[in-house]
Amino acid sequence: MTTLLQVRDVGIEFGGVRALQDVSFDVADGIICGLIGPNGAGKTTLFNAISRVYQVSRGTIHFAGQDITALPANRIIGLGVARTLQNVGLFGTMSVTENVLLGAHHRLQPGFLNAVFGKGAVIDPVATEEEAYAILHDLGLSGVADHLAGGLPFGTLKRIEIARALISHPRLLMLDEPANGLSHGEVDELSDVILRVRQRYGLTVLLVEHHMRMLMRISDRVVVLENGVKIADGTPAEVKADPAVAAAYLGAAT
Repeated sequence: MTTLLQVRDVGIEFGGVRALQDVSFDVADGIICGLIGPNGAGKTTLFNAISRVYQVSRGTIHFAGQDITALPANRIIGLGVARTLQNVGLFGTMSVTENVLLGAHHRLQPGFLNAVFGKGAVIDPVATEEEAYAILHDLGLSGVADHLAGGLPFGTLKRIEIARALISHPRLLMLDEPANGLSHGEVDELSDVILRVRQRYGLTVLLVEHHMRMLMRISDRVVVLENGVKIADGTPAEVKADPAVAAAYLGAAT
């Protein structure tokens, strides 16, 4: 398989505290790679390094063969990297479709958002709106497309965030604890959604998740962090068979 994401000897320090220490791993094109570890292990820090929210202290990050280690964050989405957040970042006073359309801002002409909200179109937004509706349909959200995002169920909001990421046309979709706060039934539904969009949109997925049953079910590969250090990297079966990983993480799986 072709390597899409390559992390090499990445370290990050905050005020002398090492958040990541020489972390290295590869993510092959087209797979779902799970990233696990306890709170404070460095998972979100690593996400922020890949999406260029944080600067790395040392090491390199390559995406699709390009060194992105020093690129500004606003360049990353245009390369094909999209992410969701632990906490839902939608605008409650905007419709679901309008929230999704915000994910396309980087590939549209200036003035697109004004066109969406009826303030004088500089381009025809119809095709992009049709794309947004198609994505919402794929995620089972057609029925709420014109609803305000505020007040919708939490599980629905999580899927809307994925829709907003998909309209950016990513090659790598980074999901930061998408099952956080969901019921068991919603977690199972979200698992199916992730598998479906990976297949339909030809994505590679990097997934941080505390819900071990979900992560082990859908991941092709799993990377384990502890105190900012990678302690395991392999298939779910290989990681489950590691005594240290099983004792530290999987014993409390839900």
